[in-house]
Amino acid sequence: MQRLLFIMGILFSFVPAYGYASVFYFSTSDGVKLYVHTAGKGNPCVFVHGGPGITSYIFEATPAAKLIEQKVHMIYFDQRGCGRSSSPADSNYSVTRMEKDMDELRVFLKIKKWSVMGHSFGGMLMTAYAKDYPQNVRSLVYIHCTLDRESVLKSHIYFGTKLLEAVGDTFKVNKQLPGFNQMIKVHEELAKKGVEYKIMFNSQRQKNIEDSLLDAASPHFNWDFQHRVWRLKDYAVDYAKYTKNIACPVLILSGTKDYAVGPNAYKQWRFKNSRVIFYNGAHTSYQENPKWFANVILPFLEK
Repeated sequence: MQRLLFIMGILFSFVPAYGYASVFYFSTSDGVKLYVHTAGKGNPCVFVHGGPGITSYIFEATPAAKLIEQKVHMIYFDQRGCGRSSSPADSNYSVTRMEKDMDELRVFLKIKKWSVMGHSFGGMLMTAYAKDYPQNVRSLVYIHCTLDRESVLKSHIYFGTKLLEAVGDTFKVNKQLPGFNQMIKVHEELAKKGVEYKIMFNSQRQKNIEDSLLDAASPHFNWDFQHRVWRLKDYAVDYAKYTKNIACPVLILSGTKDYAVGPNAYKQWRFKNSRVIFYNGAHTSYQENPKWFANVILPFLEK
């Protein structure tokens, strides 16, 4: 324990108002090592990455993140079994355990309340956390999020098929296959036609940027959670049903051409205090239009 505290003392450089920059590994109560990066100064906000099963690096390395950090204390972490973090010895990837990881990190950082900002599949985890730890949540920011795994599969399949039709492809989905396998088949066909990027990005260049960020995140990327998540019952729940009980302020960013989660996903949510801002684009507004992104996010997080 003393050695751990000594290491933490070297890694941390504190300044007032939650404003410190550090990179370290945080050990959860069940022994998982989570990669954590904190940066910026101001109100604290934790970023919950999507994927499922990728890394916070695809956001933290962008110009948008640097703009946000000028006025907000950002906490980035890779979820267990993802990216730069380790895997649990008992393969515990339950939503309850994932939530506990987040709150143990909050306690360690001595943060009373924080905002929670998530992207894509991260919407499910942040909704569960807001439901179970409302006293610790200041506000929520949903960046092109989904709260329902099955609707994601349907969106990829439906819009993917439409994109194929637009380029004259007569590909037909085998409805006898499980939904996940149908989605994979659609993506394979989209890749053959050179239009796979249109599911999530405005251009092939933007897809290439995200792919390069994934490659740069770690030479030994941990894909364990991604390989398991589609079989776990916890992630087959439609978390939209919990939104009616969440009272904190909520900001929702929805892409008009976001076929990864569907441009109308937010319509099923019933938050008590929410606002929707539309982005004329796809799934990664923070990457494609960082200044626009910062201009809509910062006023909300600074309140």
